[in-house]
Amino acid sequence: MARRSDHSREELAALVLQAARKIVVEEGAEAVTMRKMAALIGYAPGSIYNAVGDLDAVLRQVNAMTLKQMADQLDAVVAAHGPGTLENALAIAEGYVDFVLKNPNLWAALLNRPPQPGEAVPDSYSRPRARLIEIVATAIAPLFTDIVARQRAVVALWAALQGVASLASGGNYEFLARDIDPKDIARSIVRRYLTGFD
Repeated sequence: MARRSDHSREELAALVLQAARKIVVEEGAEAVTMRKMAALIGYAPGSIYNAVGDLDAVLRQVNAMTLKQMADQLDAVVAAHGPGTLENALAIAEGYVDFVLKNPNLWAALLNRPPQPGEAVPDSYSRPRARLIEIVATAIAPLFTDIVARQRAVVALWAALQGVASLASGGNYEFLARDIDPKDIARSIVRRYLTGFD
């Protein structure tokens, strides 16, 4: 493939990320290769290395985009439901599961390629991740005035919702609950955790 120089480095990086995301959505993260991205955008694989780095760097940026998209969706969910701690928390739970079910390959890529211990995490990844945590923490803050208890609640709810979402997106959910909507399970978990009632 001939080298091209039609785009600036920033434009080329955006094209690479768009191509990588397309491959992840359609085929999964394991299908992303330098050659496949290069073929989609009409550049030589070496140009991709020069613009964005190695395959891990590309997938990390795709994951950062996924985190931002999820945070944007959950912000919209909270805004649509107005004030109300329990209502917001239930809407977040449903929105979280809904996002995963609509984006299973992006979700799997995010779970299967987390930053490694000691790895420098770029702001483009850490900012949306922190934003997601803040959305949940803000929704439940009135119920947990103790900061440590609130942090524990965020982790507990996040882990529980991640379990429901992972089962539902991975095809194992029907083994447990064929006739129950996973969003209903997510709401039940949050309601039970926050109020003690189902």
